[in-house]
Amino acid sequence: MMSGYLAHMKSLVAALVLPLFASPATAHPHVFVEAEGVYIFDADGGLAGVKIDWLYDAFSTLVLYDTLDLDRDGDGQLNDDDLEKIKLGETDWPPDYEGDTYLWIDGQKQNLSRPHNASAYIVDDQVGVTFELYLDNTVNVSGLTASLKLYDPYYYYAYSVSGAGQTGDHGTECQVSVKRFTPDEEETALQRKLAALSREEMPQDENIGALFAEEIVLQCD
Repeated sequence: MMSGYLAHMKSLVAALVLPLFASPATAHPHVFVEAEGVYIFDADGGLAGVKIDWLYDAFSTLVLYDTLDLDRDGDGQLNDDDLEKIKLGETDWPPDYEGDTYLWIDGQKQNLSRPHNASAYIVDDQVGVTFELYLDNTVNVSGLTASLKLYDPYYYYAYSVSGAGQTGDHGTECQVSVKRFTPDEEETALQRKLAALSREEMPQDENIGALFAEEIVLQCD
């Protein structure tokens, strides 16, 4: 499952929109996203959820302009209605979609809510969206390690972590770090195979994107 509105529109984009913006690349991934992940602590010091930010690449922004019919007055600026379209399109997820956002605490995968407090923006001619996802119950993470990964299982989208952090008073010493993805020889060879796929083809491994995911780690004393 892919991110938000572009996920639902994949087949239309591949068949109709992408040829309009001809690109020599036919490889997986096709959409590039700069992502930020922030751990949210509540007033009692428990881990409550995560705040996510996606900033789409310039090409994907053009596709989004077309599929959402943005900037209809042609002034080159997005108005409030445009931003509302982006926000709703990118955060109104089907029930089985996890938002390409996966959180583990001490190796146990956590259930996250639908998006809250969402907003859309544009910076340097690139569209972005931010939202919050909450745990079913807050968790005391003292002495525990949390791992947040942002990835598309099918690797149609590629997420690179551009920022990470924590917010709120958690009452204990916590550190946030980013584990970058550095491919070994086998993973490099696999990426080459994926690069040979067309836009319409999908990898046989339905969780291939997890292999290339960067990780935002929260370590608390």
